[in-house]
Amino acid sequence: MCAILKDILDYRMIRVVSLIIILFSCSFSSSAQVPADQLSLIKKKFSESNHDSTKLRLSTAIATGYRFSNIDSSLHYYNTALAIAEKLNSTNQKAYLLSLIGAVFLENGKLPESLAYQFEALRIGEELRDTVVTSNALNRIGNVYMELADYRRAIEYYELSKAQFWATGDTGMYHNEISNIGNIYSLMNQPDSALYYQKIVYKASLSATDRYDYTFTEIMFRYGNAFKLKQSLDSALFYYQRAIQEAQFDNDLRNLAMSYYSIAELYLELQMTDSALNYAQNAILTAEKISFKKIIRESALLISSVFKERKNYEDAYSYLIMANEVQEDIAGTKKLQELQQIILDEQERNKEENIQRIANQSRNRQLALLTGSSILVLIGLILFRNNRQKQKANRALKESISKLKSTQTKLIHSEKMASLGELTAGIAHEIQNPLNFVNNFSELNKELVDELKDAVAKNDQEEIQAILDDLHENETKIAHHGKRAEEIVKSMLQHSRTGNDEKELTDINQLADEYLRLAYHGLRAKDKSFNADFKTELDPSLPTINIIPQDIGRVLLNLINNAFQAVRETEKPIVTVSTKYLPLTPSKGGIIADDDSPKGIQITISDNGIGIPDNIRDKIFQPFFTTKNAGEGTGLGLSMSHEIITKGHGGTLEVESEEGKGTSFIFKLPITK
Repeated sequence: MCAILKDILDYRMIRVVSLIIILFSCSFSSSAQVPADQLSLIKKKFSESNHDSTKLRLSTAIATGYRFSNIDSSLHYYNTALAIAEKLNSTNQKAYLLSLIGAVFLENGKLPESLAYQFEALRIGEELRDTVVTSNALNRIGNVYMELADYRRAIEYYELSKAQFWATGDTGMYHNEISNIGNIYSLMNQPDSALYYQKIVYKASLSATDRYDYTFTEIMFRYGNAFKLKQSLDSALFYYQRAIQEAQFDNDLRNLAMSYYSIAELYLELQMTDSALNYAQNAILTAEKISFKKIIRESALLISSVFKERKNYEDAYSYLIMANEVQEDIAGTKKLQELQQIILDEQERNKEENIQRIANQSRNRQLALLTGSSILVLIGLILFRNNRQKQKANRALKESISKLKSTQTKLIHSEKMASLGELTAGIAHEIQNPLNFVNNFSELNKELVDELKDAVAKNDQEEIQAILDDLHENETKIAHHGKRAEEIVKSMLQHSRTGNDEKELTDINQLADEYLRLAYHGLRAKDKSFNADFKTELDPSLPTINIIPQDIGRVLLNLINNAFQAVRETEKPIVTVSTKYLPLTPSKGGIIADDDSPKGIQITISDNGIGIPDNIRDKIFQPFFTTKNAGEGTGLGLSMSHEIITKGHGGTLEVESEEGKGTSFIFKLPITK
């Protein structure tokens, strides 16, 4: 649950409604309800408002308030908000609302409608490069596939959304995806994996400073599910009961219904059928309040099986009819046909995009081949003329040498420009988030000014003061995120500038962390299908050292990019950047070690990728040597990195690799006296 949802739960001051637009940046993982009297106040405000932007915010708040108590009303107000967003031509808010409507459809058992809305939200989010929309749409598509028992696809989408939540710093939703993956393993009856993932989330929740960063009810009953699979039934019952307490505290009817059903299943396994019936009936009563069809069906089947065992066939048949009716509504023949068509349409769209991408790659390779052939023909003509005329041959030789030097210079420049392009893509992603906040709060302030004018005209002093407080708070946030963007730009310009060979004191930990994130986002900007985990293990005792930061940054970018390329085919790809403070041993790089010698630092870039074959390991630092396809690389990245480290900074660069298991590039830099 996002922190802003706490504001929705506390309507003691109705002016909180003016901030509800920030809901568009939240994930809506909460199942809490809004009290009826407070919801009435918002509806009254909605009917009195004449501003479309205000009505958009209020209708979204009302829809959210009804989301887990009245599905029809929730959809009505979400659709009202969607119509206003389209009228205002607000594409990003339209995408947010499409995803929310799709989430309501899923909770109501309407899987085809849910999937169609999420695919549309994902498409718009990718066009706008809006990670809030795309990460939540990916999460909710995974939820649909989980309900369809297509567990492989569910995990694929959860992994994609998990990476985006991690990249944007949303730790609550990052752990929510880990919990979802653990839940998939529970559904696949793999207890060890299920317990492993749920334990990660449970431990993370214990250190949470904000209750609403995590959905505690879901964490508890999923932890209980994992223990139940391991046959630790006492532990399972303990966490199920904890889940019920958490759900009642939050008025979380969705997860309360699931917790009731989980305990009912446990009691049925223990052959305590009276308790199983009681909890299953509570699950149905709770689920019916929010039209939670999946739990209604599962609980009805459980009750039917108990009555059948007791030979109470009339009640058993009654509950079986209830379960079948719900099942037909959720996944009948017509629903399955609709789902199949939606999935086929999405696959066709992706297929067309891939065909276009492959065509572009083929055209580029053909152009590179044609260029290379032309150069070979030219060299052949020059050699032919050299054999016939000695004097002209000498002049042609000099010209060839000149052209070769020029070509080498251009290749080196091309390598530098490629690094700069990857750096730029990463910077664009880093700066996008604070700019989104600045734009959103600026837009909100425009609307608050309109409301302020109305309040001044009505001489409503209380409303005037409330709006002024909101304006002051929003301006503070604008200033904060503006300074954040300024710091990102200033820092990146410092590390990416060229033409300055002077060394300066630099924080290697900060440099390594920045270029790791920039490399990842640069690759994601070029290939949205790329996904990998990454982490840092940075020694806090590292001192600042004298280096040329843009050159060391280029080395980091080359090595990290190579690492990400190496893990593309790995099942659970991960790249690690670590640093440590250490005394240096004698080396060819010119570092002298004795008892009074200066210390040094070590930076290691590791991956769990394909590794480097033994037969080419000695060649990787040679200029122009590359294992990439024609047109994809110059073969200068590692040789330039080696030259920067050894000749430019008096350090060493080494590689350790095991084919099929991974590679580590290790470079050491001295700290001169």
